[in-house]
Amino acid sequence: MTLSAVDILKARKNLEGVVYNTPLTYSKGLSEVSNAEVYVKWENLQKTGSFKIRGAYHKICTLTPEERSKGVITCSSGNHGLATALVAKMMGIKAIIVVPVTTPKIKVEKIKEFGAEIVQKGENYDVALEYCKKIAPKTGATYISSFDDYQLIAGQGTIGCEILEDIPDVETIVVPAGGGSILSGIAIWAKSINPKIRMIGAQSTATYTMHECFRARKLVDVPVPPTIAEGLAGAISQVTLDLALKYVDDIVLAKEEKLKEAILWVLKNERQVVEGSGVVGQAAILQKKIKFKRDEKVVVVVSGGNIDMELLGLK
Repeated sequence: MTLSAVDILKARKNLEGVVYNTPLTYSKGLSEVSNAEVYVKWENLQKTGSFKIRGAYHKICTLTPEERSKGVITCSSGNHGLATALVAKMMGIKAIIVVPVTTPKIKVEKIKEFGAEIVQKGENYDVALEYCKKIAPKTGATYISSFDDYQLIAGQGTIGCEILEDIPDVETIVVPAGGGSILSGIAIWAKSINPKIRMIGAQSTATYTMHECFRARKLVDVPVPPTIAEGLAGAISQVTLDLALKYVDDIVLAKEEKLKEAILWVLKNERQVVEGSGVVGQAAILQKKIKFKRDEKVVVVVSGGNIDMELLGLK
């Protein structure tokens, strides 16, 4: 199977009335730092606090009635699990969510609130994923990937539709890159509308799997150190790597040790709560990891806002 703009249009129609068309606002602070004209797409204001409901809803809608009757199971660092739990609740089906033990409490608590069964296993996403795939056949539930699925990617790509409608002449789009679903989805739409749009993925120096695979142009093993951008840590797939190599221009790394500063900068300057995984695009701009032409029109996507305030010393 291949993925095209047509698939993203189908996903958008399917998501009508289900997801928010999230705000896209001008950032005076980021514009001054970069000498570009920078706007921010606030997916932290999406249902469940991240973009993930777009892909989860569209994917689960493609299941047969028989598959839905047996429920769904997924592995997540938090946000995809939240989205899957909410969609399952909306559709009246059972959901099992496997997460690492390091998943922020706010995400774990919200998953429980949606009525899903939660299983905490392993110190990182890769370990939790291995366990999830091991138990999935025993549950009878349909496994829903957090990134490695064409229908899921098409759902995430609907963000690109909204960006291009709001700013048709955007020149560069900066997107957090974890498993690669949001980056590749937006890139497919953007490049289909205007091949000259520059697509840049952002990670941190502690969550750099896509960065290393993109550089090597093949899947390589990358360590998973502790990080506050847990949503970007762990595996990617051949599917998302191939899409990145086809549609993405570059992937940059923001300094992990400065992500907290970026979160607080956004809180102070934009009055928005964002998580470590969601702020890497803004962090990369603040750290001058991306070069822009003067007055270049730029959109940076904030992918989520589910953060434990204790992480920042706030309660």
